[in-house]
Amino acid sequence: MNSTTSSATSFNGSRGLRYPAPDVARGFMLLLIALANVGFWVAGPKGRALSTVDRTWAFMRALFIDQRAYPLFALLFGFGLATMVNRRMASGIDAYCRQLTGGLRAPSAAELDQAREQATIDARRLVRRRGLWMVLFGLLHGAFFPSEIIGTYGIVAVVFAGWFAHKHRKRQLAVCALNLLSQIVPVVLAMLFGPGGEVAASSAAGPASAAAAATGAGESVASALPWFVTNVNEWFFTALGAAFTTMILPAAFLGARLADTDLIAHPERHRGLLTLAGIGGLALGVLGALHELLVPLASAQAWAADSALIMVLGLAGGCGWLAVLALYAGGPTADNRLTGLTWLLANVGRRSMTAYLSQTVMFASIFVIAPRLTGRPLELGLAASAAVAVMVWLTTVVLCAVLERLGMPGPFEVLLRTAVARSERSRTNPFPQQVPDQRTDQLLGQPMSAPASPVLWHARVPVTPVPVGA
Repeated sequence: MNSTTSSATSFNGSRGLRYPAPDVARGFMLLLIALANVGFWVAGPKGRALSTVDRTWAFMRALFIDQRAYPLFALLFGFGLATMVNRRMASGIDAYCRQLTGGLRAPSAAELDQAREQATIDARRLVRRRGLWMVLFGLLHGAFFPSEIIGTYGIVAVVFAGWFAHKHRKRQLAVCALNLLSQIVPVVLAMLFGPGGEVAASSAAGPASAAAAATGAGESVASALPWFVTNVNEWFFTALGAAFTTMILPAAFLGARLADTDLIAHPERHRGLLTLAGIGGLALGVLGALHELLVPLASAQAWAADSALIMVLGLAGGCGWLAVLALYAGGPTADNRLTGLTWLLANVGRRSMTAYLSQTVMFASIFVIAPRLTGRPLELGLAASAAVAVMVWLTTVVLCAVLERLGMPGPFEVLLRTAVARSERSRTNPFPQQVPDQRTDQLLGQPMSAPASPVLWHARVPVTPVPVGA
């Protein structure tokens, strides 16, 4: 394989073409994740005022990264789950229709409904198994990094597996509305009833907002409990809080809806709409964070609504990032090849779990293990910490490029896929294979061991996303 090109197909082989935009978006998203997470690990200089460079970086990060990276992550997670469901449904319907008809005729409407129902059950079980394994992966990761997000997405997959498989759009919309109300109502009450408004508003952000603050890696170690016990305890409440009280759930449902359109699969068909979404989404995200940033600079009055505003409009910012990245990635090429920066980002995106977990290993080595071995704490300003985060991300880019050159998927992707496949419980086939009656064969003078008739019909179920205008 050429060093600068790569096939835009999945490691899953027969599951078909893998569109580049989601992978490119995941690859870039992990840079935003690294920039957002580095604050957990680094200990800032004590008793020293922020430099101009640090203040400038903090301002830019608040406008474009904070509360944007994880909604983008959730959008892509929901998109991936729905894509997995669609592929499982397509292959399942085809297989069950063959079993019902023996492959010799087209299925009736009732048989097609039976096949679709059973394929949906299989897809739901697949999503739930994957979610359970993600929770386990998140638990182990959370012992070292309690603000990790894999477990949170696992919880979403486990709890709402049926909604993703059955595409319960109205239920998803209702949950999204309740989630938004949970952000807005406490803010309105705080503004109406005066004192304590800031506290009530901050509570609307949920437990995850506290975990997202930069706490420093040494605080858990200093606890009376073993550091890993403290971290797991913090991870448990953070994962639950983030799953149900932040914009992660609405973002995941929105990402799943996008998978049933061709907005992300074929962004070249919707350049105008995506351009508008990119500019508008990023602008709304900036608007949501702007007032809180201007309070200390302009001595303005703080709003009780600031924290909820940042979180809600942060989802718009995540959508803006996704639109911009989809436009940059484009659709599948004629020869299914990627080049240059698109190739590098897609390599990381296809191995996003490996890249994400590798960030934790590198951050822990730089900010925890190395200082303990040398006896010298590493204190960095905000801008220097961001530079370290960029270097960590670039290291994962190189790692994923090497794996791509070797034709290897990410090791943690392989581990998760294997665990999900091997944990599937065997069960009775609901539709036994239809085969010609042996007595009929004997009456026709054919040997009982005669080869099966060739398949004359296949239940072809399209998996191409539905055009937006349809």
